[in-house]
Amino acid sequence: MSTLSQSTQTESDLLIQGMLDKMLAFQSLLLEEQDAIRSLSFGQFTSVTMRKAQLLDEIRDLEQQRRDRSAAEQSERSTAGRTTLEAKLIVAIGETDRLNRFNAALIGQSLEFLHGALKRWQRSPESAALYSSSGTAVASGAGLVRAKG
Repeated sequence: MSTLSQSTQTESDLLIQGMLDKMLAFQSLLLEEQDAIRSLSFGQFTSVTMRKAQLLDEIRDLEQQRRDRSAAEQSERSTAGRTTLEAKLIVAIGETDRLNRFNAALIGQSLEFLHGALKRWQRSPESAALYSSSGTAVASGAGLVRAKG
């Protein structure tokens, strides 16, 4: 094998390893996202979503570099077999997809729960207790603190 082929293969392997590392980091964010969804932590959910978007951009950049490199390699090496690294990446992509689909279902369930709770709360005015300035529930019309806005 020529030095050029070895160098090209090494560059591709580095790109694939970078994608694998980022895919595993993305999986960690998906697990963190699950915690945010389950605890209805909107701040944490927003933070994870922003980090996921940034990481996804980085993965796309690496994939584009890999595609560009792959096109250059077509004439230099056989594509008969996949490397172990490529196989690991394929498994990681599958697991990431599974986690992402699970989170989508979890979000759907959370939205259904919140929608149902909101409908029950809106239908039953007595369920929305009114509070005094000390934070204790008060009877209707007695010493109410009304929020502005």
